[in-house]
Amino acid sequence: MVKTANDAIDYIHSLHRFGKKSGLSNITVMLERLGNPHASMRFVHVAGTNGKGSVSNMIKNILTNHGYKVGYYTSPYIEFFSERICIGNEMISDADLVYYTNRVMEVCHDIHPIEFEFITAMAMLYFRDKCCDINVLEVGLGGRFDATNVIGTPLLNVITPIGLDHTAILGDTLEKIAFEKAGTIKPGSTVVVSRMMNPACLGVIEQKCKETSSKLIVPDCAAQNALFELSGTSFDYKGKSYNLSLRGTYQLDNAVTAIEAAYALMSKIELCQSDITCGLASSFWKCRFEVMGASPATVLDGAHNSHGIRALMQSIDAYFPSGKRVFLFSMLSEKDWQESVDLIAQKADVIVLTKVPSLRASDTDAMRERLESFGVECICIDDYAQAYHEALSLAGTGGNVFVFGSLYLAGALRVHVEN
Repeated sequence: MVKTANDAIDYIHSLHRFGKKSGLSNITVMLERLGNPHASMRFVHVAGTNGKGSVSNMIKNILTNHGYKVGYYTSPYIEFFSERICIGNEMISDADLVYYTNRVMEVCHDIHPIEFEFITAMAMLYFRDKCCDINVLEVGLGGRFDATNVIGTPLLNVITPIGLDHTAILGDTLEKIAFEKAGTIKPGSTVVVSRMMNPACLGVIEQKCKETSSKLIVPDCAAQNALFELSGTSFDYKGKSYNLSLRGTYQLDNAVTAIEAAYALMSKIELCQSDITCGLASSFWKCRFEVMGASPATVLDGAHNSHGIRALMQSIDAYFPSGKRVFLFSMLSEKDWQESVDLIAQKADVIVLTKVPSLRASDTDAMRERLESFGVECICIDDYAQAYHEALSLAGTGGNVFVFGSLYLAGALRVHVEN
């Protein structure tokens, strides 16, 4: 048994992050022993490569605005482990974290769950015990064999843009990865997908919808009259005007996906237009083109693959068209960093490479060699806090520092910047 929240977190982190492919057998057994808490609950299930965290957050806020008690399960966390399991905007308490860790430990005496399976079981039990009306589940990895996929047909499936990521696990083509994501679609589902979905991926999803007799919804138009400002984003969609507190050009597509998700939910639960408007206006997501400070400003973003980094570069051009650009960058070792490095070399004045605060940090020497082949100024400083201060110095009063490549890096530096 664990006695404190720190003990609980240490225990959870001691579990393997990835394990042998057990399909859904571990999570199924764990939940059976806990009384199948998920069986009586309603869910919105969100999969995808990029944007699923932001879209999940928007949907959660739309539902919360109507008065629903919304369970919210997301990963990874940015600053606090308890961010992963919330009701509305309230994180699980330390006391509940200890209680539900012990509850799940009790049913794992003869099985060896990976970390994500364990936390998923905790979340399901917690949401059931707290009598949540609807639960928004963000897929952890892939979809078909993700622990969240233990649920039956949800109120709604949502799939955000799919790109090449975790290729060693999910497959080395977009079609293979899309097959894993589409594995979240159950018989008789309603499925909302991003308007920006790659055509090859959309084809895979369409086939899955046919096989499961599911309804597929693809937004048929884009947001209009978008205005990008550091205070937020305004836009029109299907005759309605919206203000989005989140920055980033890529958030327009995420917002359209969330709006279409809300429209789809209106045929199943009580929800109104004002809930969508207010929910989007109140959405906040750490380290998603989050701007802190000024002269120089620090921009923190979770972009961690070539698809996300390409979208980030578009946002930098839109919000910071002038001024010196200093990129503070690192990636995890399992990422295909070469394409990402090629993208950032075209946009930076100076790049400071550092180590992700993780055992899975990439080789900065190899990154530096590739970047210097493009003629870009590049500096390596392993300690991320020292690297950040060097980046600030290089940016000066007329420049800006952009931190990205890993949510682990952005999250660690967010704490550092705040303090």
